[in-house]
Amino acid sequence: MSILSDWKRAVRLGLSLAVLGLAACGGSGGGAISHLTSRAFVSDNYDGTLHIEDAQDDVESGITIPTGSQPSFLSLSPDGSLTLVFDVGSGSLAVVSNAAESVLGRISMPNTSTSYLSLGDDTTGFVAISNSSNAPCIPRCVEVVNVATTFSIISTVNVDSVTQQPLNATTTLVLSPSDNVVLAFGGPAEHADTFTVINTSLAQTAPTTAATQIASPLLDRPVFGVISSDGSTAYIMNCGPECGGTTASVAVVDLTQTPPAVTMNIPVDGASIGMLTGSTLYVAGSPPGAACTCPPGTTCEMPPTTATTCGRLEIINTASSPPAVTTSGVVISDGYHDQMELTGNNKLFIAALTCSAGCLTIYDATANQAGVDPITGDVTGIAPIPGRNVVYVVETVAAGSLNCVGLLPCVGKLRIYDDSASVPTLTPSQINVVGKAVDVKFIF
Repeated sequence: MSILSDWKRAVRLGLSLAVLGLAACGGSGGGAISHLTSRAFVSDNYDGTLHIEDAQDDVESGITIPTGSQPSFLSLSPDGSLTLVFDVGSGSLAVVSNAAESVLGRISMPNTSTSYLSLGDDTTGFVAISNSSNAPCIPRCVEVVNVATTFSIISTVNVDSVTQQPLNATTTLVLSPSDNVVLAFGGPAEHADTFTVINTSLAQTAPTTAATQIASPLLDRPVFGVISSDGSTAYIMNCGPECGGTTASVAVVDLTQTPPAVTMNIPVDGASIGMLTGSTLYVAGSPPGAACTCPPGTTCEMPPTTATTCGRLEIINTASSPPAVTTSGVVISDGYHDQMELTGNNKLFIAALTCSAGCLTIYDATANQAGVDPITGDVTGIAPIPGRNVVYVVETVAAGSLNCVGLLPCVGKLRIYDDSASVPTLTPSQINVVGKAVDVKFIF
């Protein structure tokens, strides 16, 4: 690190300490803003705030945004102007202005949610609700909300009334690039071979006609999906045996048909999460009982010897006719994979929960090499920092390791990884978020 960089960090740290002093006198959350040109928000389930991090020099800004008693996962609006965060303590969705670094309004919900999003109009949001006893959302629904002025529920799309069976728990929502469709999926514990397509325009004006259940013999515990940039095709992750089904695959859905039709299946080892970039579709999952052996033709940093089973990463070329797997059998961590982020250095960060050993996998797409961080537990947030070789990750870390001194158990810590390294490597500078971090997002 250069002397100039050291000086800049010292100045920023001094400013942060000064702001912390102001915060102690009521400055934080009371009109103070960070004025940072590169920021990351970290939700803290312990102190009820979003921490604003200096994402240029990796230090705490000292500014926090009070969002409730137990803020959880973060969702950015398409243009990056808003952050949605569900407060578990109050059962409400907080809408944060990223420019003002303050809460614009709160929307009370009939039950908790782990999946919510907003349309590109910065006015309309969709919130997945499960296990509600409050009418009209019984027992599961998608609430359509106003996130701009009234901060209220506009309408309710009751998924169960559409499916005629209490199976499709709407725990995950996926928005199309054109904002016209939301896909709603049940969770890994649900025994459903269906998913729901919601027309976002009808959901606001005629909610009883907005949802269409998609059922097909080619669906096997669908839990996630991605949609092509032109909005014509959806690729559905069939979780299969990992979620109590039979066969893992990626189902291809023609969204231009009425109703949308499942046209084919692409067999894969496991499929609980996917990411589509151009015509390249990354798919990850954990086949039950899969051995931790590196397949022929690939190189990998093996997971810790304590790992009992391992997951798999596969790559599909969606531009081929028909779409086909081009890379298969890449060994990654086990556990339930539910997040992916691709960095500017062509590194794919893959998050998992409930692993036998190490939940963070970093796949080098250029070298076709994957490495698993052996000391991490559940990974709940990933945020690549543009223009820098660093990635912010929220994860459980082993007691006694970095940022975990004296904390048992050590849950929800922010750690910063070197994106230029070929294996999972922490940067020399780390941010110690005192509390229980849940999620992290770069604010653009």
